[in-house]
Amino acid sequence: MLLSDLPSAIDTLVRYGDLLSGLDIGILSHSSDGIVEYANDAARNWLGFGGLSGLGLDNTWSLLGADGSHLALSELPAVQVLCAGGPVTGRVVGRLVGGELHLLRMDAIPVPGFDGRLERVVTAFRDVSAGRLAPGADEDESAGDASTA
Repeated sequence: MLLSDLPSAIDTLVRYGDLLSGLDIGILSHSSDGIVEYANDAARNWLGFGGLSGLGLDNTWSLLGADGSHLALSELPAVQVLCAGGPVTGRVVGRLVGGELHLLRMDAIPVPGFDGRLERVVTAFRDVSAGRLAPGADEDESAGDASTA
């Protein structure tokens, strides 16, 4: 995909892509119809996908409830924001990585367009499992500040 093919509204995300890709926090940007328009490196690593092709709200990336139970589509923070219009913070979901349940703390916020209507939802998340690393993370990255969970 060429930069010129991207919707103009995500130009800001593209311009800050290097910064966002360097963060140890997953960042997703969903359009108002639920399609993922942007995912930084951490998001792709934690959710286990390489590209964005075909990623929408029908693809839950095998997310589970925090207890390992089934997670309904309606329980995804981005879906809740798209339906209710308000932010969702502190939602913990699970994802199996190598047979172990990892817990992801997700915050999703609505981003209005110039006309005031919901234009997109940005979701930020990180692995809050005690002593666990994102897939592909270096061992020395786990020595971070425990207060950030």
